[in-house]
Amino acid sequence: MFAEMKSRYLILFSILGVLATALIFTLIGADPVATEIAVQFAFYIVVPYFFFHYYWSKNPDWSFSEVITIKGVKPWLPLIAGMVLVSIAFSLTMFWLQLAVLYPVFPLFAELLLEPGEMPGGLGYELSMLVTLIVLAPVVEEFVFRGVFLTRFAAKTSMWGGILFSSLLFGILHLDFVGSFLFGIIASLLYLRTGNLLLPILFHMLNNALAALSIYVPVGWFAAIDWFVVSTTADIQNKALANVIVLTVSALLTAWIIYRLAKGVHEKITERAAEAPVTEREFQ
Repeated sequence: MFAEMKSRYLILFSILGVLATALIFTLIGADPVATEIAVQFAFYIVVPYFFFHYYWSKNPDWSFSEVITIKGVKPWLPLIAGMVLVSIAFSLTMFWLQLAVLYPVFPLFAELLLEPGEMPGGLGYELSMLVTLIVLAPVVEEFVFRGVFLTRFAAKTSMWGGILFSSLLFGILHLDFVGSFLFGIIASLLYLRTGNLLLPILFHMLNNALAALSIYVPVGWFAAIDWFVVSTTADIQNKALANVIVLTVSALLTAWIIYRLAKGVHEKITERAAEAPVTEREFQ
């Protein structure tokens, strides 16, 4: 399925869709909040809809059950929850590391990164952003990055080439590059290991839901993580040891997760190919 979709067209249409939407709303004098919502709508709904609808209309025999199913999901749920916690711990401590490097040289920039984010719009804006963050982004991004990009890059290079290139692109489009890159590798392996895109979608949804929760709930309410989470410039030094420990442990756990998911993934792909033949070079 995904092997027939052209990744370059998806990239081109996404760029054109976002630029055209931003330009139109700027020309009509829309306020920044309305423009941001419109751009999100174009990126996460309009462009993906027309892109995937085009290929689905050409292949009426395709079925979502080929890539998404609830079968076999339940045993993975505790593992996904654990992987999300490890991923968040790694990202939080990587943020501390970035601040520790930046603060002595660019203190004002480090302080800017620590400024709490504010929602510029009202209730409607907040709801639209939450729906985008928790629902639309995980679904669309997994179809795009783990579906189209992973499959296409793997077909042109190798399985690991597809994993690394798609995860690199995923990381570039997110603020937390290192954490997002490793997140992309884990999500890719989840998909390749199971052939079920629902698992990386759930992995992505839970991660984003916890990130959204942090916007509305003060870190101090979470005693389990307050001891290492950095919220002021003083924390950069005061919580250095705690962050070094958490970063080391989370990095080792991330490496172990990647190793365990990657182990035997070729055999799993081969087994699925024998049961339901796919494009020969799809993940080779």
